[in-house]
Amino acid sequence: MNLWYINEFHVQLLALELLLCRNLPRRRGFWLRLIPLATLFVTLPALFPGMFFSPIFRVGQWFTFSFLMVLAVSALLLWICFDVTAKQLVFCCCVAHTLQHMIHCLSRFIWLLFRMDELFSQVTELVIMLAVLVIVYFYLKKGRLFGVENADIKSTQLIVFAIVSSFTVYFFSIWSVSNEGDNMGEQFFDFLSCLLLLIILLDLFRFRRAEEEQNILKRLLRQEQEQHEMSRANIEVINRKCHDLKHQISALRNMPQKEQEKSISDLESAILLYDNLPKTGNDDLDIVLAEKSFVAEKSGVRLQCIIDGGALSFMGTEDICSLFGNAVDNAIEAAAGEPEPDERIVSIQTVVRGNMLTVHVDNPCAKEPVFSEGVPVTSKADRDYHGFGMRSIRYVTEKYGGTMTANWEDGIFYLDILFLLS
Repeated sequence: MNLWYINEFHVQLLALELLLCRNLPRRRGFWLRLIPLATLFVTLPALFPGMFFSPIFRVGQWFTFSFLMVLAVSALLLWICFDVTAKQLVFCCCVAHTLQHMIHCLSRFIWLLFRMDELFSQVTELVIMLAVLVIVYFYLKKGRLFGVENADIKSTQLIVFAIVSSFTVYFFSIWSVSNEGDNMGEQFFDFLSCLLLLIILLDLFRFRRAEEEQNILKRLLRQEQEQHEMSRANIEVINRKCHDLKHQISALRNMPQKEQEKSISDLESAILLYDNLPKTGNDDLDIVLAEKSFVAEKSGVRLQCIIDGGALSFMGTEDICSLFGNAVDNAIEAAAGEPEPDERIVSIQTVVRGNMLTVHVDNPCAKEPVFSEGVPVTSKADRDYHGFGMRSIRYVTEKYGGTMTANWEDGIFYLDILFLLS
């Protein structure tokens, strides 16, 4: 047994697995499950000496079933504590094992390089372990793996690659140490192999996640296009009704005095709403803003628009719907939560300066949002079906070679988009 129990293989593995799963959904009674199970798992080798690493479980010089036993028991612990899919569980265990093997190889390499005593070896491994935990924590905090988003791994190919690669590195490590001895070259090569494997796994994960998000965004764009066509038809009906109502108002003046004033007042208020709808010079944008104006009115939010719609002629209908629809929806939702009614104002501006078009949206936002990869993360519980609004905006922006920035300052959320006009 190592000088410090924390340097044991299974302890390091469990610590890394729990860190990787830290933001995944937890089962009810999470701490009541985790504390006793983790305590039992950590103390198993002490309760049953040689249980995991008994010669009985070895097959020649290249394989030991104890490796599978440790992974299987740790995976079972994670499944009991976290609400995860089988693919998430396997991927997490493979990544955790790769990280743990890197720690072991690097600490052995340093020990062989300096040929210090056992205490030095233990301190070195502990320091490396803590450093890796800190790095992984900040890596996760940025949402690049299982961070602020609930990662849903659906790629079978990714899982198969993770399993085969992780086992291959482990088997060859055992075989080389058993046949060639423990040397610096073997440990350094093993460390680089794990590092390369980890980079490939994370890149594949990000690629698969980005691919899935692109598919979702495309579906959302199609839905927004269909909704836009419905909104166009509704606006046309409303415009015809407003035109008819203007002529009907005069007929109301022949009604009894009490009914007359109330009816006229109600009709004029309704017509005033439609007459005050934004006119930007872009029919598609007018329809989007008209629809959002009705939503804003119901939420007690005022829209302030200074927009040159003609400058947006380079964008397709579905992209205008997606960009402005999502931006205004997010702004209205945030502004509606403002306690002071007079502060519920959403400002939308588009300005052309030279060969540049800027789109600016700001709204009150009392609580500073959490940002991941430059965009705010949804605060809604169902992250699988929410949180794509800002990604849709960025997707459309980058489609036309633009740049998008979002920030929060002094209770105001700012969204700025810059397009270079040809």
